[in-house]
Amino acid sequence: MKKTYILLFTFFLFSCSSEFKVIEKPTEYSEIIKRRQIVGAKFSENGDCFMCLQNVKRFTPSLEEIKNAEKILRKNIRKTNSKKLNQGNGCPIIHKNLNIYRRQYWGYYNEKNEKVIYVTFNKNKLKLSEKIKGFTRDENDNWKKERENVYDGCSNHWEIKINLKTEELFEFGVNGLG
Repeated sequence: MKKTYILLFTFFLFSCSSEFKVIEKPTEYSEIIKRRQIVGAKFSENGDCFMCLQNVKRFTPSLEEIKNAEKILRKNIRKTNSKKLNQGNGCPIIHKNLNIYRRQYWGYYNEKNEKVIYVTFNKNKLKLSEKIKGFTRDENDNWKKERENVYDGCSNHWEIKINLKTEELFEFGVNGLG
């Protein structure tokens, strides 16, 4: 009995790891990473970021930098999201639902040579009520290889930039309701 408890405790510790781990490498320039409930695609400095990060010097974010960006996001998103644009009435309130989104991460340097992580968020989990209504989750794997471009869809799709040095969140954009 004691061995069973020790095994369960050990399993619990490892399953609740606070570290990101690479779980898949779909292309030479992207890796799928996971930590607890968060799953994301980490793109190298040469990874495609269609219609974004043009004319800036880029870098490949490390797992530690992404962990730090997520910490900054959790600490500051409520204030940044105070206006709740395109949220509610069936659309998620972003700062209350961070774990329902899959992420895409790109790194670049701003004009002060500070590291910035650009992150896109796309809803990845459905509520039971949504499943009952017949909603389905996008099972397409393209998000692992290239930037997702989604138009409209309210707060099911949003993006933000995170300055790792100043811990500032900026260029917060939530899709429209159209």
